[in-house]
Amino acid sequence: MHFSHRFSPAHAFKFLFFLVVILLVNLSYVWTFYILSATNITPISGENFKAYYTLIPVISLSSLILSDTLNLSRFFRKKPGEILSQSLWFVLLQAMITTTAKDMLLQRAFPRSVLIFSTIIMFAMLSLWSGLCLHMSHKLYEKNRLIIIGGSLTTAKLIREKIMPLLHHYDLELTDLLIYSDRAGIRSAIMEQSEVFICPDVPDDSKSDIIMQCARKNTVAYMVPQFYEISLFQSRIINFDDLMVFLVDRLALKFEQRVLKRLMDILISLIALVIASPFLLISAILIKCTSKGGVIYRQERLTIDKKPYYIYKLRTMYNDAEKQTGPVISGAHDPRVTPVGRFLRRSKLDEVPQFINVLKGEMSIVGPRSERPDFVEKFEVEIPGYDQRFAVKAGITGLAQVVGSYDTTPQDKLRYDLLYIKNYSVLRDVSIILHTFRVIFTPKLYKRTFSENMEQYAPSLTREEVRERKRNRKKKSRQQEDPDNI
Repeated sequence: MHFSHRFSPAHAFKFLFFLVVILLVNLSYVWTFYILSATNITPISGENFKAYYTLIPVISLSSLILSDTLNLSRFFRKKPGEILSQSLWFVLLQAMITTTAKDMLLQRAFPRSVLIFSTIIMFAMLSLWSGLCLHMSHKLYEKNRLIIIGGSLTTAKLIREKIMPLLHHYDLELTDLLIYSDRAGIRSAIMEQSEVFICPDVPDDSKSDIIMQCARKNTVAYMVPQFYEISLFQSRIINFDDLMVFLVDRLALKFEQRVLKRLMDILISLIALVIASPFLLISAILIKCTSKGGVIYRQERLTIDKKPYYIYKLRTMYNDAEKQTGPVISGAHDPRVTPVGRFLRRSKLDEVPQFINVLKGEMSIVGPRSERPDFVEKFEVEIPGYDQRFAVKAGITGLAQVVGSYDTTPQDKLRYDLLYIKNYSVLRDVSIILHTFRVIFTPKLYKRTFSENMEQYAPSLTREEVRERKRNRKKKSRQQEDPDNI
């Protein structure tokens, strides 16, 4: 995609979008007046219309400012879910502005009932118009080229396999795989306005150089964030005299956030256990009748500050399932899972007993997924920053679970876990809980088969070997901090 400062069809498209938004906002108020008047829900008089006419300049100007502020007109790489979210924020803010304006300008004849009903109509019309424009934008902009830059061709190929099925949704066409050391090839691709995907194993100095080149040529770059980049996300800016610095805050929840989160955990857990109790009873009977072993499965996991606890789940595997395989992350066609267990996992009913862990204070409803000590020891050696996910309690669901799948790689899960902790809010917890219901009805639970996970994630080191590697890493870290003590 070529960007130009000259007036283009893309600019005309945006101008049309803003104009229609202003018309739709005003039309939603007019339609509401006529609907309420025709149905006798609210008596409408000439004074009511006169108050609206007085507010038209404020309503129109605020519509323009809000649509620009909320990036309603930016359809580049936008998803349908973002349209609904932005439209909802728009209509809520527009209603607040109109309410304030009618009071400040003494136009109290503007009925509150019109404000309430027009919000619903406005949301529907704005969502439909934005959805239509999203579809039109795919036709307006031609497919752009994409190159993948990796620390090695192996990494670039792995990324290619992962993102290839999604490229057509973003109007992208993969053209080349490059290694970061191929500076001439990268420079040539960026000069041709190719978009750039930077793999996580590209060295930091090379990342900086590539992004700088993209900025100069006004092209787009995608980067898989590491711990360093995630820690800078939404950081506060502090000025020491004329020196601008990022304040990288502690990776933990504040006191008031912990209190609100705990109250929400208790309330939702009590409600969930009451509602789910009949399903738990039926599930318990099915488990007992179809396979040997107990109904409740207890397993040691780690939560905040790596404190061990025993998680409760409905048993979904055969008794002594790991006797032959050892601890292995589950996947598609896992022979250890019973037929009833497959249904319980698919419906997430096996997770319900964890609400007891939440009431006991061992877990939270939303947080990083709890892991077993065996996996934690392995991942801490292999994945830098993995221990930072224990800054909060383990959760029944989490950002990594609603965005990814059951067997998303530990590295990718960690990125989402750290982003969740860094950007925590009660509203985000509510959003994740609501998205969890969507995940329950997602047809595909796993991306990988059990045999693939067994090859890649089965602990290949003994506990002593893992601990020895951790000791060596800590020793190396101390030596780097104080070279004189080497």
